[in-house]
Amino acid sequence: MRQIKTFSFAAAGLLLLSGCSGFVDTDSVSMMAPKGNAFQNALHQEYVDLAVAEKKEDDGDDAKYFIAKAKSAAMGESVGPQPLEERAIPDDTKGDLAKARLQLVNKLWKGATEVTPAAAARAQAMFDCWMQEQEENNQPAHIAACRAEYDKAYALLGTPAPMVKKEVVAEKKMVKLPFPYHVYFATDSTDLDGAAMTVIKQAFADFNLHKPTTVELSGHTDTVGNAKYNEGLARHRAVAVRNELIKLGMLRKTVVRHSFGETKPAVATGDNTEEEFNRVVKITFKR
Repeated sequence: MRQIKTFSFAAAGLLLLSGCSGFVDTDSVSMMAPKGNAFQNALHQEYVDLAVAEKKEDDGDDAKYFIAKAKSAAMGESVGPQPLEERAIPDDTKGDLAKARLQLVNKLWKGATEVTPAAAARAQAMFDCWMQEQEENNQPAHIAACRAEYDKAYALLGTPAPMVKKEVVAEKKMVKLPFPYHVYFATDSTDLDGAAMTVIKQAFADFNLHKPTTVELSGHTDTVGNAKYNEGLARHRAVAVRNELIKLGMLRKTVVRHSFGETKPAVATGDNTEEEFNRVVKITFKR
């Protein structure tokens, strides 16, 4: 049984696992200094724990998936529970998972991330854990353990006290839009991998929920190569993200593109320096 499924998550356990399955790097994301709110910071650690567990079982794809979500949470980005359609869930279990996800998202959007951030992060991560184990569908004890931990965390979720109708209307006008989303790219590439598509799909789902007036895409590169070339590379990256959002159903007129190349890096570096956080297209909602 996976160590992660015992739900001890001791910090010492992470060190013991660091030498396993070297083809997946969990150390870098584990050592990131979280920049988000309390929920995002807790979510970062929850996904690191899941990634370490999948790495120990030599499940590279799921380890990389959880690494990507841990990285996004650490960067202060909006990260939601995984959509059901992204996994091949057995038909006889889809109902329970769909109901659980609907209930969870409802709690998260109603303020559970602010009122009970640690429990909200735990519930979201354990829902993703439950989904991942249910897709594999070959270890009933692991499925049951993830589901039990999800149920336990969900029971702890709190939301702000309801306001009178007049106050609710006023509050809706001040609802904050989600944090910017970050779509990362490989060096000198405009290809969108699985992690990038997950972010794009999440951004589109949140777009439908919040209905912003404008969606701004800003393309960036690291400082490797010629500055003029990098400006073009950043533009093509922004175009790639825009095209996927349009395929999902976003109107072209809603999307505004900007290309900054290497001129506005997320992480300050010297010239000719590879930096993964600077190879990015940022998606920002505007009213």
